[in-house]
Amino acid sequence: MPCGSKSTSSLASAARSANSGFSLAEFLIVTLILLVVAGAVFGMLGSTQRTASYQSEVYAVMENARIAMDITERILRQAGNNPRNISPFEGISAIGSSSVRVRSDLTGSDAGNPDKGDPDGDTMDANEDIIIQYNSGNRTLELLPNGGAAQAVAGCVTALALSYYDADGTTTTVGANIRRIGISITCASGIPHPQTGQIFSTRLNSNIQLAARQ
Repeated sequence: MPCGSKSTSSLASAARSANSGFSLAEFLIVTLILLVVAGAVFGMLGSTQRTASYQSEVYAVMENARIAMDITERILRQAGNNPRNISPFEGISAIGSSSVRVRSDLTGSDAGNPDKGDPDGDTMDANEDIIIQYNSGNRTLELLPNGGAAQAVAGCVTALALSYYDADGTTTTVGANIRRIGISITCASGIPHPQTGQIFSTRLNSNIQLAARQ
């Protein structure tokens, strides 16, 4: 046989060896690598999802805090509106540090729709006699209309603190003497930060000067 030539049996053996595929050990190694890569990918996806959920929760907390403060300020600014001189009449009743009753004559002169028109000399129309209160069980700010059911207007609320002051800046609980109300609303997330485990919270503070019209 000339130098450099191979027998037919040798070539066939080499061909069979090349086509024999992965061995069991190679298969296990490849499978392990794929499992590690898949685990890393799913871990990254899970972390991304948790981060997105937390960011969405933070946005909801800030939005609810803003809504809670806006509603509280708007209602308190209307307190004591009494252009028809209803008597007796108390625009603010300090129920406690986390609830307040607000009365005002706003609408009712429209016979076709009692919730529209000019003040009509009573506080029986919608939103004219209402309690602002904090529900710690549901973590909500609620509005409780006189004779009606409580309505949640903002969530994620963890604290509502109301402070009442007279014209001299002295704290008071006498409704007729209240001229300024300090408001502090705290809202917090229910989902911790995925890396630090900390809870996001925000606090808004405001002071509402009441008109001397009670």
